[in-house]
Amino acid sequence: MRPVVSNVAEQVSSVDFYYVDVDQSPELAQQFGVQSIPTMVLLKDGEEADRSVGFIPEEKVKEFAQV
Repeated sequence: MRPVVSNVAEQVSSVDFYYVDVDQSPELAQQFGVQSIPTMVLLKDGEEADRSVGFIPEEKVKEFAQV
């Protein structure tokens, strides 16, 4: 997913993208209820606005980021 998300991050300037290594940050993964990889969590105003689990193609990542 990283290459797909990186491409979208270059195209969508209105959203900040962050990667978290769940092995390095298990407490953050637990805080957000991440149980499967890859998981994308969209936050708006500090609250979860959407979630995607599993691989999705680039166009769907763009749509996800613009919710």
